[in-house]
Order: sequence, then C-alpha cells, then structure tokens
Amino acid sequence: MIPNSDITIYNRYFVNRVETYQRTVINNVVWQATKAVSGRSTGVMAANVALIMIPFALGTNYRKPKAWAAARTGKWTLQEGDVIVRGAITQEITTEYTLSELRAAYDDVVSITSIDAMDQGTAAVQHWEVGCK
Repeated sequence: MIPNSDITIYNRYFVNRVETYQRTVINNVVWQATKAVSGRSTGVMAANVALIMIPFALGTNYRKPKAWAAARTGKWTLQEGDVIVRGAITQEITTEYTLSELRAAYDDVVSITSIDAMDQGTAAVQHWEVGCK
C-alpha cells in the first residue's frame, strides 16, 4: 500500500438524544474514489464511492464500536454512518458548525457503508477496508 492521503473521521454518538461527533485525524492512508452518475427512469443519480484503506499499524487508538462507546476519549472507531473527510480537517461538528456546512465546504466527504478487517498476511499488509458513499 502506498499512502496518498490523510483523513478525518467524525464518529457519531448521542448525548441526551442530541447527535454529537468526535473528530479524529488519521495520517497516511490510501484513498481511492470514483465519481460517477447512474441513469434511472426517475433521472440521474450520483453514484460516487470511495474505498479507504487504513493500515492496522495506525490503529493504536482504534476500538471496536461497543468498546469505543464505553470509553471514547482519545480513541476512534469505524461504524456505518460515520463521516470521513479527505484531509486533516480542524473543524469540529457542533451546533454552530453543522454536518451540512462541512459537506458544503469540502469536496471529499463520505459516509461509511462497510468495514472489512483484512487481517490475513503479514503485519505490513493488514488493514481495514472502509467502503463509503
């Protein structure tokens, strides 16, 4: 794997029924994106997808979703519905700076649709493959 990007993960959770996000920057990942459209009888729809590969070696602060929910501070996880932005983003998602504003400000903003742990082979090739739309 040849890293070509940094990413910012916004992990979503709820506090008193209020949607909240925790931001984590991860350096040196592989970002592969395809921008396309799909024709349908109801019109044209975007079919943009991204595949992000995160080496296990970068996961020292990674926790599986349930473990992360129990102790979030300084940790990150990968869950369907979480948001990833290409680049090291400094903005936090808050009531003053919303997810909609983040999506409007950056070109490469995707939501996680699948997570696969590729744990075969040597440590040098083990990684998470994160499918996004």
